[in-house]
Amino acid sequence: MFRLIAICLLFANIAFAQKVLHVSTIPSKADIYVQDTRPDHTQDPDFVSPAFIPLNDDQVLEGEILVSLFHPEFTDTTIKVKLSDRDTSYLIVSQRSALDEDILSEQRSELSKRQRKKFGKGLMFSSVIPFAVSAIAGIVSQYEISKANDCKNTLQNSAIAETRHFRQTEQDFKDYRDKAKTSRSVMYTGLAVGASLLTLGFILTF
Repeated sequence: MFRLIAICLLFANIAFAQKVLHVSTIPSKADIYVQDTRPDHTQDPDFVSPAFIPLNDDQVLEGEILVSLFHPEFTDTTIKVKLSDRDTSYLIVSQRSALDEDILSEQRSELSKRQRKKFGKGLMFSSVIPFAVSAIAGIVSQYEISKANDCKNTLQNSAIAETRHFRQTEQDFKDYRDKAKTSRSVMYTGLAVGASLLTLGFILTF
C-alpha cells in the first residue's frame, strides 16, 4: 500500500515538475532576454547569467525557446534553444569579444540610456515622499483653519472684550492662523517638489 502511494506521488511530481532552462555564459553576468528577436537593451533584462529560466506550457509544447544575450564588450548573441525532455535543459555559451568600435559605442549608448531610465524611475518613485508630506500638511492646515475659525467665532460672540479668556482666545486665533499659513506653505512646496520630480523622472524614462 505504502509502495503504491509512493509511486503515485513520484508520478505526480514528474507530471507537475516545473521545467527550466539553465543558462550559463562565459563570462558570467550577461543580460538574458527571452522570446524577443530584437530585445531592447535599454530595458532591464529578464534574467542575468547564470540563471534558471522557468518554462511555460507553450514553450514546453513547442520544445524550443529563443534566448538573446547581451554583455558589454562582447558580441550580441541570439540562440533558438531546443529543449530537453528532462526537467532541466542546459545552455552554455562562450561569448566572443566585440572588436568593432561602432558596436562598442552602441552598447555604451544603450547602457547609458538604461541607467538614465533607472534614474528616472527612481525620481518618479521618490516623488511619493513630497506628495505625502504635502497631503499631511494639507490636513494639518485644514485643522488649524478650523480651530482658528472656532476662535474667531468665540471672539465675535464675546460680550466683554477685555477679559483674560478673550485675550487668550485672541492669541490662540493668531497662533492657529500662523500655523495654518505655515502648513499651507509646506503643502504647496511639497506639491511643487513632487510634481517636479515626477515630471523629470517621466522625461528621463524615455
